[in-house]
Amino acid sequence: MKQLPHFVALSVCLMAATAQAQAPSAATDEAVATELELEEGSPLVPAGEEALMDEHPVDPADITFVPGKGLRVTSADGRFRLETRARVQIAWEVRREAVEGWGQEARLRRARLQLAGHMFSEDTRFKFELAVSPNDLGVRNNLEASDGLPRASPLLDFYIDFRQLRDLQVRVGQYKIPSNRERVMSSGDLQLVDRSLFNSEFTLDRDVGFDLRSTDFLGLDLLRYYAGVYIARGRGARGFDDFGMLYLGRIEVLPLGTFDDYSQADFERTGPRLSIGAGYAYIDRAPRDRGTLGTAPADGGTTDTQHVYADVMFKWAGLSLLGEFGYRHGDRRPGDLVDEMGVPIPVTAPRTGLGANVQAGFLIPHIPVEIAGRYALVRRLGDSSLGDSNELTAGVSYYPGRHPYKVQIDYSRLWDDAFQVGDHRLRVQLQVSL
Repeated sequence: MKQLPHFVALSVCLMAATAQAQAPSAATDEAVATELELEEGSPLVPAGEEALMDEHPVDPADITFVPGKGLRVTSADGRFRLETRARVQIAWEVRREAVEGWGQEARLRRARLQLAGHMFSEDTRFKFELAVSPNDLGVRNNLEASDGLPRASPLLDFYIDFRQLRDLQVRVGQYKIPSNRERVMSSGDLQLVDRSLFNSEFTLDRDVGFDLRSTDFLGLDLLRYYAGVYIARGRGARGFDDFGMLYLGRIEVLPLGTFDDYSQADFERTGPRLSIGAGYAYIDRAPRDRGTLGTAPADGGTTDTQHVYADVMFKWAGLSLLGEFGYRHGDRRPGDLVDEMGVPIPVTAPRTGLGANVQAGFLIPHIPVEIAGRYALVRRLGDSSLGDSNELTAGVSYYPGRHPYKVQIDYSRLWDDAFQVGDHRLRVQLQVSL
């Protein structure tokens, strides 16, 4: 019994120590308060930023499928939208050339995967597109090992549009330069199987850069403009270079109001609509003989090129008319390459010349069938390495689902100098776009 007071005293000490350990200190209180404050939001964070970066629920009613656009998912607050699209063209071509005779080819002409939409607001838009068919990647012949490797990146387009200002929008990335109208039109929105001979020679195609633009300048429903600067290396631009750049300006007038003038065939079949466009481009020290396309001159030099474009698109009650004109003038900057014997390689002449494309189509009333025809030409001017060429094409399209789902067939006569000794070309193509 004499030990009991010592035991009680020890128990009291242990209880006191435990209570002291479990009691929160002032430092602990401050740490907990700080952690809670950070969880609730720091006063240093810009107003609305945390809500913007948080989850954005999607209303099932905002998940839709649009033919030609694909699956569309939009957040409930409208700040975000994603569209997924897949498009394939299966083509069969028969050709009779004056020297090699008849031949035929079946291929996936195009196979595209696309993501598009807007982010954070409806005024910040984007497009991301991959081209994955052998033709898209530049595979020439898969039976020849030395010639069966891809020559191009699968990245076709990636750009961002900033549309916060109606009269001063900005596009930056890799995309089609707004040069000739037919090229800017999607290959999926054509009334013949493919683009014209004129486009093949005179287009500036894709490049990396930026432009200022407006799709409704001054809000008049009448005017558009484009003013851009590009790296002048073309699609897949990469590598350090001098400061030779591509500079472009283009204007469009739509006297009867804006409409879908970058799609062929008049599916709406409404009243008359007209779009007139003109543009100019200058490339300082272009590395290729067609500007951003073509091949490098054999002498190793560059070419200062000037490009002039004019075009018109007219639609009325199923009738559609497209006219284009292009002119290119080149001034060579000779290189200093020599052949195996050490002799300087002769300076290659620029591809100076002009071209034109006239195309018409008519959608038969009440049925989804269109007949269309085209004549295109290319002509050399002065001291030029460009050759004369001509194309005459006629075709029929069946549209079970407009452009997203169609079957097309066309026949072409292609010749240089004499129509009688030209080539024959027959093409059949099925397009499906999901």
